[in-house]
Amino acid sequence: MARQALEYPWPFRVLRKLFPILETLAPGMAKALAVRLFLTPIKFPLKSADKEAAKRFQQRKIKVGENDVMVYSKGEGPEVLCLHGWSGQSMQFKAMAERIVSAGYTCVLIDAPGHGQSTGGTTNMFEFAEAFGAVWDELDHPVAAIGHSLGAASISYAVAEGMSIPAFASFGAPVVAADIISEFLRRINGSSITSDGIEQRTLSQFGRSFESVTMQHTFKEVQCPVLGIHGVADIDVPVSHLKVLQTIRPDMEAHVFEGMGHRRILKDERTLDVLVTWLQRLPSARKGQ
Repeated sequence: MARQALEYPWPFRVLRKLFPILETLAPGMAKALAVRLFLTPIKFPLKSADKEAAKRFQQRKIKVGENDVMVYSKGEGPEVLCLHGWSGQSMQFKAMAERIVSAGYTCVLIDAPGHGQSTGGTTNMFEFAEAFGAVWDELDHPVAAIGHSLGAASISYAVAEGMSIPAFASFGAPVVAADIISEFLRRINGSSITSDGIEQRTLSQFGRSFESVTMQHTFKEVQCPVLGIHGVADIDVPVSHLKVLQTIRPDMEAHVFEGMGHRRILKDERTLDVLVTWLQRLPSARKGQ
């Protein structure tokens, strides 16, 4: 379901009015601006509740490429590593982290480059995946990876590039390339002229097409146990994306929940119950193994 303009933050409401004019008068400039926006997350300040929650975690920064990446950890036992989505941050997992820790695990959270307390301005899925891999390699006994939105896509990409993980939980994952681009175009009120510019930039800068690094391709390489969770009310990523993952991996465990949007799935008791139950059924994730 397409969102109405008034549901976007005010900068996007202004941009939606101006961008079609820019596309008409200066299409080259419009493409450059769109690519810049596509690679630049909105870095929201931490809410007071998130600041308080962060104090209950051990905190450290590690160098990943040119960025200082913030890592939070809490608990004892096997580690579960969580990666947030685009324009998100670690403390979106604070409720989930409490449940994971209570179940006997160490919960580790990453602020991706350009997000939260990590450094960086523009970023991309490749940097998300690099940060995830760097933190994963430092863990003692990692037993599962959890990704939300782009975080899930980045983990899937890392696996497709040769990384090995024992289990993968995907929350609200964007899967279909055309839908991802279409949602971005809706945000800025752009046309196919702009989408062509994004595709061209992806090829020139990263040497591969945008579609080739999305989950509709990379998820084929994920062979570990998978849990997929999606909300019916998700207006950022349609629930149909989960069904695409199920087509690729019919053996995955999948759950769809009514009354949940793109972010509520990270803190709703129903989804947290499913996640903890799934974790405890994983042979490698049992405490002490």
